[in-house]
Amino acid sequence: MRVVLCISLFLFLFFSGIAQTIDSIDSLEKQINEASNKNKKISLMLSLAELQYEHDFSSSKKLMNQIFKLLDTTNLKKDQSHLLGKALIIEGIIHRREGKYPKALAYNLKAKEIYRKLNDSSHSADILHNMGMIYRSQKAHNKAIDLYKESIKIKALIKDTLGLASGYNMMGVSFRQSKQLDSALMCYAKAKTLFNTIKSAKNVQRVNNNLAAVFRDQKQYDKALKLNLENIEHSKKLNKIFSLAVAYYNTSTTYKLKKEYQLSLQYVDSSLTLAKQENFRKEISKAYLRRSFLFHKLSDYKKAYFDYRIFNRHSDSIFNVENIKRIQELELTHKFNQEKREIDLITQQEAAEKWFYLLLLIITIVSSCIIGVLVFLNYKNKTKALNEKFEKEQIQKELLDQKIKVNEEETKRLIADNTMRIEFKQELLNKIKTEILPEASKENKEKINSLTSELQKQLQTESKLSDLQNRITSVNKGFDSKLIELYPSLTKTEREVCALLRLNLSIKEIMTVRNASLDSVKSARYRIRKKMQLSPKEELERFIQSL
Repeated sequence: MRVVLCISLFLFLFFSGIAQTIDSIDSLEKQINEASNKNKKISLMLSLAELQYEHDFSSSKKLMNQIFKLLDTTNLKKDQSHLLGKALIIEGIIHRREGKYPKALAYNLKAKEIYRKLNDSSHSADILHNMGMIYRSQKAHNKAIDLYKESIKIKALIKDTLGLASGYNMMGVSFRQSKQLDSALMCYAKAKTLFNTIKSAKNVQRVNNNLAAVFRDQKQYDKALKLNLENIEHSKKLNKIFSLAVAYYNTSTTYKLKKEYQLSLQYVDSSLTLAKQENFRKEISKAYLRRSFLFHKLSDYKKAYFDYRIFNRHSDSIFNVENIKRIQELELTHKFNQEKREIDLITQQEAAEKWFYLLLLIITIVSSCIIGVLVFLNYKNKTKALNEKFEKEQIQKELLDQKIKVNEEETKRLIADNTMRIEFKQELLNKIKTEILPEASKENKEKINSLTSELQKQLQTESKLSDLQNRITSVNKGFDSKLIELYPSLTKTEREVCALLRLNLSIKEIMTVRNASLDSVKSARYRIRKKMQLSPKEELERFIQSL
């Protein structure tokens, strides 16, 4: 009765899963038939192939053949590169599930090159993930882990939670298979947390399936079996043929460890049936090896022997030296092409740098020539302007010198005329006082005294030389400021005497101009020499005229 119920439940879930899948397939097939654009049609066909390799593996393979014919890789258009990349990824997965690992790796490497050129980080990370699964299938776990880590790093940068969780899940498998259980459990924990974040129940189930293997390694067979059976039901519900084949095999493993060999044989038979149906060569090989072991334990040695022979035949086609060599050859070729590309890029950069520096040198030389010409023309113009300015200043200086010379001559003439006039009037005054005044009557004396007083006042007024002083000031314009700057200790009187000495006037002429005594003029000259710190040999007039 229990068996009947299990079979009924299996059939219900299986056919309900098939119904859902058929609906999805029908919908995509309808869209493909209605698509008018070639690229749109290829994109839909790729989505259908991606769906079918989980549910109808053989149909997926046929569809991929059609897609590659439509893409026409010999005459690929620029906007079809991303379609070809996706097609290569799917083809790589198909070959991996068939156990054709060298071909699977070759397709992934081609896709990787396409997405490198497209600068597509997300798909590049997917390819690294798929390559990790290829190496894991070949038991090259260290290499697989490195590829998963690289993929995870990119997925974290682009914030692809689903891809990140899948990476941790698969890396956990490689850690478990290389006997690093603690690391495996950490990876599974991270994967489950991330899958729960995006509420992906089916992917949480995938993690649980992998956790079952850890429980088996820890000899917690009941926990492992519970997860195994849950995974079978989940795979049936979603109609995932490959996942279901694997789930049957894993359940068989748990029963084998529990030494319930008959149950283990039933589940491995179910796995083998599905694997043969879809030509999952690795799963077929594993199933025959398991059956051989179980038949041996059940004392059916003939069946054990025949199954082992079949296992060897399948195993040799999957795990052989030739395959390893081909994978290594692909790796070396890819590495060589990558290094060649890097060398070519460096060569191009160096060539570009050479041209850049050459262009920079030419620009520098031309710029230097232009700057040199501009500097020369500027210098020439400045020189011309300075010469013109110098010539103008020379003319102005000559005119000024002539004007000063004329003023000096006029000043000297005025001083001479004024001196003669004053001397004449002084002589006349002296004669009146000495000759006429003594012989005049009393009445006339009063008049003469009045006249002489008036004449004396006139002499004093004329001795001030207001007009002459103005001319002296004009001639010595700027000279007084220079004296103040050079010799600030000079008094105003001493500066006026210096101005008269600059006009080359004699002491007597200075006495007349300033209406001063001989002693006062000599005293002023002495103070001026002292303040100017002149030696006895230096002439005061020449020194002042040189300022």
